Amino acid sequence: MSTMGASANRDESAFGDPDDILLDRHPSLNSLYGAGIHNCPGAPLARLELRVLIEELILRVHRLVSIENDPPVRAHFPGSGFSKLPLIIW
Repeated sequence: MSTMGASANRDESAFGDPDDILLDRHPSLNSLYGAGIHNCPGAPLARLELRVLIEELILRVHRLVSIENDPPVRAHFPGSGFSKLPLIIW
């Protein structure tokens, strides 16, 4: 399989029907993000935006409280962190 991002998940012997949108495919089979170290050109911008957001949030928010009976949900591969983090912002 080619190492170019544009060709990820295009090997028909490994990924049947590469042109079809199959919502039930397991996310860990996605080769685009890789399973090891990779280079994301948007990562530095995303980190900068997140840092600015957190800095501004800290300046303006007095309290963050988790919502009872609504637990956080961890993100699935290839994501990280949380896909749901219910909070009350004061």
